[in-house]
Amino acid sequence: MRKLGPIAIALGGLLASASYAQAQSDPAPAADANAETADIVVTAQRRSERLQDTPIAVTAVTADTVQKLGLSKISDIASVTPGANFTVSAGFFSPNIRGLGVAFTAAGLESPVAIYEDGAYLTNTITANEFLDNFDIGSIQVLRGPQGTLYGRNASAGVIIINSADPTDKLEGRVRGEVGNLDRQQLNAMINLPLGEDLALRVSGGYKHNGGFIRNLTTNSKNGWEKNYSARAKLRWTPGAADIVLGGEYYDLRNTVTRTGTLGRNDETCLGCVIAPGVVSPTLGFYEQQNESYAPPAHTKFYGATLKMTFDLDSFLLTSTTTYRRQKTLHNGGDTDMTPLPLFEYVGADVGGKTFSQDFVVASQLGGRFEYLFGLSYLRDKRHFRAAFITSPTQDDSTTDGFLNSGDTSSYAAFLEGYYNLTDQVKVTLGGRYTYDERGMRGSAYGFPWGVDLRATQRAFTPRFVLAWDNGPTNVYYSFTRGFKAGGFPDSQLSPPAVVRPEKIASHEIGIKQSMLDNRLRLNAAAFYFKNKGLQAQTIRDVTQGGSVTSSANLENYGIEVEAQIIPMDGLNFGLTGAWQHPRYKPFDGVIGLACFVPGAGLVNCDPLVTNLTGTPPPQAPTWAGSFSANYDFAVGSWTASLSSLATYRSGINYQPGAGGNLRYDRDGGLFLANASGYVSPPGMNLRVGFFVNNLFDNKYVTRRQTLVPFGTSYNAGLPRTYGLRMEYAF
Repeated sequence: MRKLGPIAIALGGLLASASYAQAQSDPAPAADANAETADIVVTAQRRSERLQDTPIAVTAVTADTVQKLGLSKISDIASVTPGANFTVSAGFFSPNIRGLGVAFTAAGLESPVAIYEDGAYLTNTITANEFLDNFDIGSIQVLRGPQGTLYGRNASAGVIIINSADPTDKLEGRVRGEVGNLDRQQLNAMINLPLGEDLALRVSGGYKHNGGFIRNLTTNSKNGWEKNYSARAKLRWTPGAADIVLGGEYYDLRNTVTRTGTLGRNDETCLGCVIAPGVVSPTLGFYEQQNESYAPPAHTKFYGATLKMTFDLDSFLLTSTTTYRRQKTLHNGGDTDMTPLPLFEYVGADVGGKTFSQDFVVASQLGGRFEYLFGLSYLRDKRHFRAAFITSPTQDDSTTDGFLNSGDTSSYAAFLEGYYNLTDQVKVTLGGRYTYDERGMRGSAYGFPWGVDLRATQRAFTPRFVLAWDNGPTNVYYSFTRGFKAGGFPDSQLSPPAVVRPEKIASHEIGIKQSMLDNRLRLNAAAFYFKNKGLQAQTIRDVTQGGSVTSSANLENYGIEVEAQIIPMDGLNFGLTGAWQHPRYKPFDGVIGLACFVPGAGLVNCDPLVTNLTGTPPPQAPTWAGSFSANYDFAVGSWTASLSSLATYRSGINYQPGAGGNLRYDRDGGLFLANASGYVSPPGMNLRVGFFVNNLFDNKYVTRRQTLVPFGTSYNAGLPRTYGLRMEYAF
């Protein structure tokens, strides 16, 4: 009950102020209820259909929801998605769905949550969290559970689909600016230009600056700041039965988010504290650190191009999607020992790669009892990772002390899915995908006697079966799905890596989607059970091993997810999500790199001591999680106004398998966060002036805890309370 108190206070305050304002003014025209109760269209099954008709656990977030709830990052989408836990720590976006995810991706190992941005599969997620910076979003969909048939490899946990807005045939534009504490400054703009009867151009761009919030007492500076630029353009041509969209995008990101770590324990577990007693202040504040860091700020450049062509050929739609993405990050480094001592300064001197993909999808539109979907996919990915060790502030990143890894992937796939209506209300879906991968890795370490050139091939068949009964307001379904996550070779290594085998998942799901009261109440629920074999468990080992990955674990999970939308009256909208799960390693009898504390010896590598984590939960998998949101649109005389609140809660989580070792430092307790926002608008709705407050109660929380042999423990602090004003003009 104590956790519900802050939620009730936040919601009650917002609604009370809204009701008072409405009572003191003359009534304005009622809000358009049709927009709130309209059907939501999704493409979770690679064709457009009503959300309530889709037999998949999917959360759809519209551009209006993003704006009203103040969702400024892709990671914020998890706050309205049951069963999802998205985190960002040290610059890495780590999505986790139903207990499956990774802390960081590598050249040969991707996330089990596949991310598609305007049709492009993203092999590297380091910039994914910034896509909402370019505010011209069309829709975001989160598919929970394996999606191996329709979305292929690396979708064993789920899929995030991000679609930017397409050009329209109307002249329109939007400009939005924000200012806030911590030196927040943001400016975004969009313009849509009809260029002819069947041609239109849409251009958007933005600038964002956030100041640092971690005070470094050693360098007398602040870390955690970011300065981002983004631009996107889309040209749409619709001649006759064709719809052709050519798009391009660019992101330039500079930040020190990789340097926000703070020493966790100033005791025998801290190597620097033992070597130089008194070197670290015993009174460090929560947002303070004493790290030494020689690396320049991280700098990432991201380029993307997409050509999507859809042709209506009467009995079927033919869609071709061609994508190219390229990314390069320089100076992504930090201080491993978290003390003023120059024990281990590192920098990712050159991290990046490029990806090309080509997809063809044929979607029937026969109009009878039988429909089908057929597709072919090809992906070519090349990535590299060069790290260097820095021993002085004048040393150049081109130092030969470090290692270089590069990886390449060629993936080929074909899928076929059929849908047959046994009756007007009962439909059977049966399909499968065959995937063939070729992967390679080359690596060498300067100053170390090794070099590798590894190759591997992988094959997988991922079927899907769905039985659904849908009478309109009620949709009940059962699905069985297999998923496949590619194996590979973990990079960030100072010694020859072991090949990591693919992991495979078999999932059962029962769901219900219910619409009532003329769509004023939507209630969707899903119960699932899955077993993942050959789970690629990941942890951070000591500095001689880098990232450690083993595929000797199995994971079993079952749970229930619920989401609801309630519209008790025009203008008032409530959202509710809740999830309970029970993920456990079953079995996990392999050795994984963990850290042990031995009195008199400090931290040591305890691999020989920890060989069985069976029965323990995986990282980033809270047992309980939920959220509550409220939005109220009302009148103030001839003006309109809107107030929104969003509160989220999750129970405790591990950040690494086994919570990092016998210290169990790599664990965090429950977390509650609340946000609030609102705006007022004069007649016409062209101008909006509003406010936002995130982390309303200024809770101190962490985004990651880590125990690292031999240096000690550290944590990354989450943002304190942030607030500011925003103004938007649209025409």
